[in-house]
Amino acid sequence: MPDISKYQQFIELTSTRTRYYEAGSGANHLILIHGMGVATSASSYRFILEGLAKTHHVYAIDMPGFGMSTRTIEEGPTFDMAVDQVREFMDSKGIEKASFIGHSLGGWVSALLSYESPQRVNKLVMMCSAGMNVPPSPDISTEKIPSLEEIEEEIRKGFKDKSRLPGDSELRSMATETKAVVDQPGALHSLDPWLHQMMTPSVRKRYLLQRRLSSIKAPTLVIWGEGDFMDPYPTWTEEYASLKGELSKSSKPWVIPNACYTMMPTGHYPLWEQPAETLALLNEFLAS
Repeated sequence: MPDISKYQQFIELTSTRTRYYEAGSGANHLILIHGMGVATSASSYRFILEGLAKTHHVYAIDMPGFGMSTRTIEEGPTFDMAVDQVREFMDSKGIEKASFIGHSLGGWVSALLSYESPQRVNKLVMMCSAGMNVPPSPDISTEKIPSLEEIEEEIRKGFKDKSRLPGDSELRSMATETKAVVDQPGALHSLDPWLHQMMTPSVRKRYLLQRRLSSIKAPTLVIWGEGDFMDPYPTWTEEYASLKGELSKSSKPWVIPNACYTMMPTGHYPLWEQPAETLALLNEFLAS
């Protein structure tokens, strides 16, 4: 498993002490935003971080309440806080404009940023993005700190093709790194405010992407795994062949004008299950 600890840094922002990974150099700035889960953090990008850094100055950020960033935040963390964290991070680094890759919840946050601050976004990648299905997602709250073995099992569940699973030692390394995240003080309840916003229909409605996506101007790549089970992905998977990949013609209304849509033969984690293929796809889009 790639050791990305050498890229780890911290920065004090208004809402939180933020952990991030920084790799690569130059003016092609790329910001990576991770998904939801008490065990989730910027290290989700471990398998593709160095590959992306060959052509970009890459920053992978722990969102408020996640990872090794501040876990317990007064009146947060929230969607608004997460979007503003990214803007403040960019300001602190002197980054006027960047491309974004957001996985799951990170795709939701990245799309909100693209809608609110289009002048800051060069290109946008929404990978298995949340924020499009109107009904709340299945309950993803965590009742207890998971054991190492339970973390390993959760990683296994994320793979559609079990033959792609890492070997035992690599799987244990991933789980051990993740265990350090969930063992942070306050981690168990750190995401309760996030869950409230995502699971309460009246609050969730304020942040859904449907009405926003049609206004996103940045060139956009939408990636999902055919094993994703939440809307719109089951519909898109069914329609993909008949529409020849032109999901702008989908029966689901929430599409970005002129976006590119790619379905991968994976579960929710293409960046784990098919890292080389995912990296090639991302590099091709970012270079175009």
